Amino acid sequence: MRHKIKGIVIREAPKGETSKLLTVLTSTLGVITVNAKGVRKLTSPYLKSAQLFALSDMLLYEKNGFYTLTEAALITDFYSIREDIKNYSLACYLCDAASAFAVPGEESADILRLLLNSLYAVENSVSSRAIIKAAFELRLCAECGYDPDTSLCAECGSELIGQDFLFNIVGGISVCRSCAHEGGEFVRLTDSVGQAIRHITESELSRFISFRIGENDTHLLSVVAERFLLSHAERGFKTLSFYKHCEELQ
Repeated sequence: MRHKIKGIVIREAPKGETSKLLTVLTSTLGVITVNAKGVRKLTSPYLKSAQLFALSDMLLYEKNGFYTLTEAALITDFYSIREDIKNYSLACYLCDAASAFAVPGEESADILRLLLNSLYAVENSVSSRAIIKAAFELRLCAECGYDPDTSLCAECGSELIGQDFLFNIVGGISVCRSCAHEGGEFVRLTDSVGQAIRHITESELSRFISFRIGENDTHLLSVVAERFLLSHAERGFKTLSFYKHCEELQ
């Protein structure tokens, strides 16, 4: 069976002397492994499409659940991301996280769009890396059904907009200061961070990074977003550790 798909390479590994095994996030098939024969040759017509971060229209041959690349037309390769180690490490983490939440064999168009918008933001410095990372983490969770509620108190139902409140990082619920019971997984959030979270999860995907908050609020948002994603991923990421190490470099 043949499949014509749009997909981005989110992981690559050598196979034999001239081939690669590609992990590809697709719009219709979720995350799949693709055997790309001969693409490590300099003469290969699909050399650029078989690189990390390369987005292409692909023609795949499937047999017994295994995919082989037969044709590819490069759309974009986000090549300049590779020129900055901090941008590169963040992009690797974004790809890794997207892969963890995409379901193999199921439609993943929204996750693919989110990843592409985020890689574009990294490549073009649309915002700080901290903001892009946090926005991606929260929106990825929301797209997969883990939508944080920062609008209403889970205890009394009062509106939280315009005030500080407590947020449960595991449950994704919030409580007002009157109902607050600090400790455990609850973290106190400022109204600015609450507004940022609502913007990230509720706005059009083309605008989900279009907001500004102060340095202290950015740090708080970063901590909450990362912990929220990790709690739902139920795993860690080596690429996240790599990103943090690179951020510490002068």
